[in-house]
Amino acid sequence: MNKNLSVFLNVVLLISIAVLYYLHFSSLGKTSGSTAASDSVSASKPIVMQPKVIKSSKIVYVNLDELSDKYEFLKDVSKTIQAEQHTYENQYQTSGQQLQTDYEAFQEKANKGLLSENQINAEQEKFAKRKEDLDQIQRKSEALGEKVQAINEEARKNLTDYIKEYNKSGKYNYVLAYSTGPLSPVLLASDSLDITSEILDGLNAQYKAKKKK
Repeated sequence: MNKNLSVFLNVVLLISIAVLYYLHFSSLGKTSGSTAASDSVSASKPIVMQPKVIKSSKIVYVNLDELSDKYEFLKDVSKTIQAEQHTYENQYQTSGQQLQTDYEAFQEKANKGLLSENQINAEQEKFAKRKEDLDQIQRKSEALGEKVQAINEEARKNLTDYIKEYNKSGKYNYVLAYSTGPLSPVLLASDSLDITSEILDGLNAQYKAKKKK
């Protein structure tokens, strides 16, 4: 799979980290607020506050490593991007080498006085045009980066939209993103909480239906 598409994993994992960061510090804020209130009450009356009842949370996760390998949408666009990149690289290398060879031959003729001034000017214009064509190939290759970003955003949206629909009944409180990569905030995940295969089945079914249209 194109290494640029692995950015998709980092984007989703960074979102997970941000969510966990928010949940952690918002809970600390609530705890601090409760402590301050408790201190105020204790100062006036010797009352012991009852602990808050916390409902159990239902948490599952999606394995992003498996998702990136088996999500048909990412597999297809990865092949397309790799093919385009390969084409641009070959074009640039072939055209660049030929341009350099031709320019060296032109310089040799010009230095020997074998070309008139008009011929030199005409050849220089041709080389400038060929150099511009070469630069255009390079710009197209570099533009693939923006295309990859758009693909990553589409994949992320497909995933989040599907999970929202999948969990419409509110069965789960959290659906985490898990990866073996260094950015993963989840250090250990039980296989019993893994819903990746179900999410993949749904995403691939949607993608196949979209391709038929």
